[in-house]
Amino acid sequence: MTDNGISYPVEGGDDLFDFTPDTEIKITIHSKYGIDSIKENNSVLKQKNKKMENIKKKDYSFTYKTKNADSNLSVNLTEMHSRFKITSIKTDDNGDVIPLHSRFECVKKEYYEEANEDIEKAIEIAKENGSEGDYQILESDDNGVLQSNDFLRGTYIIKKIDDKINLDPFELVVSRDKDTPYTYIRMKDGKEISSDSKGTVKMIECDQSIQSATRVVLKSKNAKVSDENATFKIKMLKDDEKALKNYKKDYLKTDKKGYISMYDGVRWINTFTLKKGECVLPVVLPDGLYKLSDFSIKNSKIKSTRVSVSSEIIAGLDEDSQPIKDCVIFLE
Repeated sequence: MTDNGISYPVEGGDDLFDFTPDTEIKITIHSKYGIDSIKENNSVLKQKNKKMENIKKKDYSFTYKTKNADSNLSVNLTEMHSRFKITSIKTDDNGDVIPLHSRFECVKKEYYEEANEDIEKAIEIAKENGSEGDYQILESDDNGVLQSNDFLRGTYIIKKIDDKINLDPFELVVSRDKDTPYTYIRMKDGKEISSDSKGTVKMIECDQSIQSATRVVLKSKNAKVSDENATFKIKMLKDDEKALKNYKKDYLKTDKKGYISMYDGVRWINTFTLKKGECVLPVVLPDGLYKLSDFSIKNSKIKSTRVSVSSEIIAGLDEDSQPIKDCVIFLE
């Protein structure tokens, strides 16, 4: 918007405008999922010495002063995807981690059930129905990385089609709430691996057990991650589901009631905090059964929740590409 109140709507692509040098222009950007970056001649633009990137706002306005020379402004929007990424690795004779070639097939669950759980036949049915978006056949690259294309709304079956690692079929669930996609993978035992903020579910596949951090995720009834803040405690349980008392390791211990304290490198913590529905525990939990309890949360209730932690073949990857497992709890 110039001083004369002239509006230039732009809906993507390239547009060329001529302005007198030193003209101040107010630019407003609308993006459904925020803005990745705003660049000037391939360099991220700055305002008040702060780079204009990773902007979470759907509507964002800023003032730009034209230069004497030609200026090229580019806006990179944050996109929400519904996809998954699997990194396949194995250990060689020396114990070194090396990439593993993998092949997966994916098909919409309704075709899989129609084909009596024969994924090859299910893909043929999808092809016959002309539903190209309802199946994918994927292979990992030389680095062991396999990334799917985007999936539309629905539930899909994902199956590894070689026998190098025994892996049960699992589900990719793509749902929408008020036009906002939410994607997660659901394993055969019901455990879930949530997508990152851009809608990609990241997993690793390995030929040995993986010790993973634990992330507690709070969801509403519609399976959307809650924005609630809360505190909670954790009990360690024995096989008979009674509290395991007076357990002690260098970084983890329980009291006489079985409540856990964790050492985060500075202090012992026995109360954990959910911020905007998520909490990553400071230490790796030993395999076993646990009870999440004593929730303190405004305007909502959560039942005491039992969760099982084990070293599995598949774990999710966090933003730093470190193994992580999700323990999902729901609001009442």
